[in-house]
Amino acid sequence: MRLVIASGLFLILPLGLLATKKVISPITSASNDQVDIVATITLAEDEVAQKLGADPGKGIVLLEVRITPKTDHPVLVSPDDFILFAHDDGERAKPFEPAEIAGAGALVVTNSTDTTKVKKTSSSIGFGGITGGGSSPGMPAPTKVSSKMDTKSEGNATLLEVLKAKQFPSKESIEPVEGLLYFPLDGKHKLRNLAVLYRGPAGKLDLEFEH
Repeated sequence: MRLVIASGLFLILPLGLLATKKVISPITSASNDQVDIVATITLAEDEVAQKLGADPGKGIVLLEVRITPKTDHPVLVSPDDFILFAHDDGERAKPFEPAEIAGAGALVVTNSTDTTKVKKTSSSIGFGGITGGGSSPGMPAPTKVSSKMDTKSEGNATLLEVLKAKQFPSKESIEPVEGLLYFPLDGKHKLRNLAVLYRGPAGKLDLEFEH
């Protein structure tokens, strides 16, 4: 009898442990009185390639975005309205243009973590146009990412066409607008530490996956 009870306890214990494991959804959303925004993020390189139907290479995060205006007035939307933010190190990234990924002389991204300032030149820009903010006590130093043009790269015409066709558009609309954004990311971040920041004409919204 004791053996049967003990076996039952061993069966229940793993099930209890599984039930406490929290799964972070890759889908996040936010809204205000002007717009509803839904975003789905894809981090794994193979899943990114599968969704695109072409491989953009390492370090590219895919964000599917849908904006639905809530008033009778058109809303101006653009890829530049969005920022990918990492809570763990303060890294902020603006989306790449398709030509920066697959065009001739595509960008090569490198990053480092320290507190010194980066001197910007014509061949070195911030990560997606933005670098991490300053560090604070108890917080990690910001990640700084620089991008250089690979003058030897001849580009990938097929990939470029795919990226352009699926990119989130810049337009004014009263109808839902959707498309893909291509963010640079070093791949060391966990989904629960990421957030999408909307900073556009319709206001400011923070789309958290979990924090």
